Amino acid sequence: MENVSSNNGMVVGLDIGTTKIATVIGFRNDNGQIEVVGYGKSESSGVEFGEIKNIIKTTEGIVLSKDIAAQRSNQEIDWVYAGIAGHHIKTSKYNHILYRHGNENPISREEIEQLKKDVSVVTLPPGEEIIDVIPQGYQIDRSRYTVDPVGELGNEVIGVYQIISGNEREIKKIVKCVNDASLNIRDIVLEPIASGLACLSDREKQEGVVLVDIGGGTTDMVIFVDGSPVFTKVIPIGGNIITKDIAQVCRISEDVAEQLKVRYGTCVVEKSNANNMITIPRPYGQDPIQISEYNLAQIINRRVQEEIVNVVKSEVENSGYKDRLFAGLVLTGGGANLRNIKELCQFSLQLPTRIGVPDSSFAHNIPTELKHPMFATALGLLKFGIATEYKEMPVEETVVEEEKPERKRGGLFGGRKKEPKAPKEPKKEKEKAPGLDIFSKIPPYLKDLLERIS
Repeated sequence: MENVSSNNGMVVGLDIGTTKIATVIGFRNDNGQIEVVGYGKSESSGVEFGEIKNIIKTTEGIVLSKDIAAQRSNQEIDWVYAGIAGHHIKTSKYNHILYRHGNENPISREEIEQLKKDVSVVTLPPGEEIIDVIPQGYQIDRSRYTVDPVGELGNEVIGVYQIISGNEREIKKIVKCVNDASLNIRDIVLEPIASGLACLSDREKQEGVVLVDIGGGTTDMVIFVDGSPVFTKVIPIGGNIITKDIAQVCRISEDVAEQLKVRYGTCVVEKSNANNMITIPRPYGQDPIQISEYNLAQIINRRVQEEIVNVVKSEVENSGYKDRLFAGLVLTGGGANLRNIKELCQFSLQLPTRIGVPDSSFAHNIPTELKHPMFATALGLLKFGIATEYKEMPVEETVVEEEKPERKRGGLFGGRKKEPKAPKEPKKEKEKAPGLDIFSKIPPYLKDLLERIS
């Protein structure tokens, strides 16, 4: 096998999700398109709501995904670009001033790069670490506003930046799991931005678009305006909670509930067939139960409408960019395949909506399975890595401060070496609270459905 750690043009994206762990290997061909030479997918059982809870299980999932991708591509994987998400992610605006009084030369690229580097070392509250610093725009002499001040004249430049930060402990857990899987991290990238790279066109990002990535544990959103990400948010609810609702109401396993959701479910109650009764077999000789397609749609709609769509709508309205989203909304992630979710979002947010799939930067012979919205993040990480390695980062992707292959500085993101593995501790069983009934956690609106089914 060839080794991907060497600079042979191969790049690896690693998506550690709540329901799956995906590894994608690829390179840029002579036509400028991205060729995928191998990919692997494994179950993710150590991650909840986008955050790693079990180091051993997550590491095992990474190893399996990595090994499948390596076997398919005949490549030995060493370095990866890893994604990060979770409700610990925070964003904040930060202004930084460059004084150049008496300097009659045009503003240089070096000055603007130094301005950004200064922001990347600002002090955050204890326990937080900067993930990305994203330029939003620049004001020259407190009058002219531009997205690229290089070449202009001015005595004062105010840079407006979006700082994306995360919990230091959560970031270190990603590093540990990747290192324990015998891998190194080239860089860590915010997952919704990676998803945007995979399925948004340059025109959409320029005109203004909101990308909503509905994963298993979280719903990530990012707004692009004038080609750059200007707003990000991680909502700690994903498709898994819908599956859990169905499982609790119908008193079935989550695996069966997931099949029920995918095969018969819809986000729009009016689109369901009230006369279609679904018979669900149960194990151990138990009598089968029945639920109408209409009642199933009610379960799905309540969660999707109230805790995903309405929250996204509120965040868009509060972002200050609602009136600049001329390209509308793009849905991606595994949850984007919920039946009629496009129509629900389009009606609720009053924005043109489409389902996001890999864009034209990927070769046409990309494996069919990877064209599924659930692989948007992994493909976006691959695209980010290729743009970085080839040193041709577009404007909206300027979230890397130094060239990755030669990165030497310390910290959590660059040039991480594998750490010695700590001895595995025996797994401890969670203590159950006395008298705790799982059905006590069911929301009131689901209890009514449960009584009707029973």
